Amino acid sequence: MSSPPTVLGQYQIIREIARSNDIVYEAYDPQMDRRVALKELSLPAGITDAQKQDRIQRFDREAKAAGRLAHPNIMRVFQVASDGDRHYMAMEFLDGHTLRNEIDTKGFLPVDRAVEIAIAVLKGLGHAHANGVVHRDIKPDNIQLLTSGEIKITDFGIARLTFQPNLTMDGQVFGTPSYMSPEQVVGKEIDARSDLFSVGVLLYEMVSGTKPFTGDSVVAITYAIMNSEPTALNQVNHSMWLVISRALDKSPALRYASAQEMIDALEQATKQAVVLDLPAAAPPGQTIYGQAGPYPVPPPVLSPYGQPYGGMQAPPAPPPVVYPYNPYSTNMGGAAPPHTPMYQQGFPQAPVYYPPPPRQPLLKPETKHFIGKLLLTFLVMGTLVVVAILFVVGLSQAMNTAEMQRKDEVTMGKISQVLKSPSTPQEKINQLESMIPTLKSDVNRHEQERNLAVLYEEVGQAQMKGRDLTSAEESFKKANELDQDNPKLMSDLAALYGMAALQMSSVDDSLDPFDKSIEWYQKAADHTAETSQEHLQYLEAEGRTYYAKAYQLYRASRFTDAGETLRAGMGAIPEQAPSYRQLVQLNDTVSQYTR
Repeated sequence: MSSPPTVLGQYQIIREIARSNDIVYEAYDPQMDRRVALKELSLPAGITDAQKQDRIQRFDREAKAAGRLAHPNIMRVFQVASDGDRHYMAMEFLDGHTLRNEIDTKGFLPVDRAVEIAIAVLKGLGHAHANGVVHRDIKPDNIQLLTSGEIKITDFGIARLTFQPNLTMDGQVFGTPSYMSPEQVVGKEIDARSDLFSVGVLLYEMVSGTKPFTGDSVVAITYAIMNSEPTALNQVNHSMWLVISRALDKSPALRYASAQEMIDALEQATKQAVVLDLPAAAPPGQTIYGQAGPYPVPPPVLSPYGQPYGGMQAPPAPPPVVYPYNPYSTNMGGAAPPHTPMYQQGFPQAPVYYPPPPRQPLLKPETKHFIGKLLLTFLVMGTLVVVAILFVVGLSQAMNTAEMQRKDEVTMGKISQVLKSPSTPQEKINQLESMIPTLKSDVNRHEQERNLAVLYEEVGQAQMKGRDLTSAEESFKKANELDQDNPKLMSDLAALYGMAALQMSSVDDSLDPFDKSIEWYQKAADHTAETSQEHLQYLEAEGRTYYAKAYQLYRASRFTDAGETLRAGMGAIPEQAPSYRQLVQLNDTVSQYTR
């Protein structure tokens, strides 16, 4: 690992603190005379420009999300800036450890401490939600417990700004699987209630030491979040469990509507725990709900006369009253009194009901074992059959490939003989056109098509010399179809159109051939390297064609059209081309007539 930089912007680097997707340094701000945490965007080598732009955009989104928030329970962002190609943000330096370290060290936390942390997180989230920021990644790693006792939320790296367009496309998932809400798992639009679900997971883990939704893979965890209910906790009283279970509800509509509503519920559940569940005294060395005994002693048992029993034992309880059967009450007899006002005396005792014996299983264990062995046998046999079929198919394809290669070698030998023969180019073309389509290999076929294109070029050159421009055009077009990336063939067709334009009897008839000539010269230049001599030659020929077209228009006194043609030519070819100066000189002349 390379050593950290000494400075970044105005900040002096002290040491590297952490490294994951980004790099975090401890640094010193000489202007404000304070320590800061400096977070630098990490841009790995080899990423595309689109990926780089996306990471920079998300880094800026994090800075905007955290920078617009000012709350005691949220880490502050002082500045976001860049130093050359390096992007960074300066943040409040937090001296302490994460909630993840606390849970891993202690196993679990006392209930009152867990509630204290959850309320602090909810207060920070309430401020963020009020400012249009959804954190989307609440987890123990992003909760910092400071040595001063403060509790801070960190890392707004995937935060959602509700007032700005979403960077995440529909269906994309960002977050930590174990702490994600069901709507976040499936990539739906989320709001503040998704953060409250994550706080419920956080609170569950703090008081129990385990997560509510577990699995040995991401798929298993997300399946549990979508389909399983968490196991009820015996570490908390019933009121507190109702708060946690409501926060973990699958439906956002059934959760708390806001962070403040969940805070009120936690505080109310804490009060009920103190009033209803507090025992008389705590065992030695233990606490109950985070508080040590002794607790107030309950009042003594009083006699029927209002006096304490003292050392006497309490009077024995009266025998239970068995009530007769009442068809209008759900209490069918027993020690408890009926709970309906329609209870009447005189009905006979309810008959004893014995449930029917359980149904016998549909299949005996021996039958299940036999069916399992039979299915396993079919599976093994089916696998062997599939492997055999694949082997036969592969062997057949290999044999076909070898046969095609053998036939291609024979055909290639015949084509080579034709090319070396003293026949005319047209005779060679006639023979090759019947032989090339029989080649099975794409490589061999394309190679011979390029040879055929050379023959068509020879025929076209001969026809062009004989002034048979129509036939030459067909030959050159055929050559370009066979070898579409050959700039030489493109320039042949361009030269043909230039010659045809100069032979036209009228200016109007010559314009279309001139335009085709320019187009094909430009194609030829595009198929060569910009630094090559061929590239400059094709552009020079294009410039001469622009000049010839403009000169024809100038001679016909069509000065406006001539000026447009000259300006198009000067924009298409480089200034170092000789024809560029000719275009400029003619343009100066034409301009005198268009002023």
